[in-house]
Amino acid sequence: MRLLLLKVITLLLLCSISLTANASPLQDGFDAYKAGRYAQALKLWLPLAQSNDISKDNADAMYNVGLLYMKGQGVTQDYKLAKKWFKRAAFYGSADAAYNLGALYMSQNFGFPSKKDALYWWTEAANQGHADSQYNLGVLLAFGHGSKADPKAALSWWYKAAVKGNKQAAQALAEAYQKGLFGLKKDNKLADYWQKRTK
Repeated sequence: MRLLLLKVITLLLLCSISLTANASPLQDGFDAYKAGRYAQALKLWLPLAQSNDISKDNADAMYNVGLLYMKGQGVTQDYKLAKKWFKRAAFYGSADAAYNLGALYMSQNFGFPSKKDALYWWTEAANQGHADSQYNLGVLLAFGHGSKADPKAALSWWYKAAVKGNKQAAQALAEAYQKGLFGLKKDNKLADYWQKRTK
C-alpha cells in the first residue's frame, strides 16, 4: 500500500512538472493580465518582446507590451512607446499591431494624426485578412482620406470584411446598394441581403 501511494505521488509530481514545463512566459503574461496584474504581465512579456528571435510568441509579446502602453495598464500611458512596440510587432507580422497603428494615426490622442499613415497600416493588416482593418481601409478609400478616392477598391474591402462578419462593412454595402453609391446600381435585394448581415 505504501509503495502504491509512493508511485501515485511520484506520478502526480511528474504530471505537475510536465504541466509547468509547458507553461510559457507569453501564457503566464496572459494569465497575469487577465487577473489585472499588469506590471507582472509586462515583466513576463518584455524579455520576449526585446528578443530578436522571429516567432509568433515574440510578435505577440511586442503587441501586448504596446497595448499596455496604449491603455496605460501597469505603466504610464505613452502613445509613442505604444507606437514603437506596435511597429516592431507589425514588422514581425502582427495584423493586430498594424490595425492599432492605423487607429493611433487616426486618433487626435496620438498628437499628429496622419490619414496617410493610417492607410498604410490598415492596408498591411487588411492584406493579412484583418476584418476591422478591411472595413476601415474601405472607408478611407471611399472618401479619399490619405489617398485618391477609389470607390471600387473600397467596395472590395468592405465585401471581404462583411463576409468575415464585420457588421459595419455589411452596413456600408447595404447603404451603397440601397442608395446607389460608389458606382453601384440601386439593388434592393442586395441591400436587404447585406442589411440582414448587420444583425
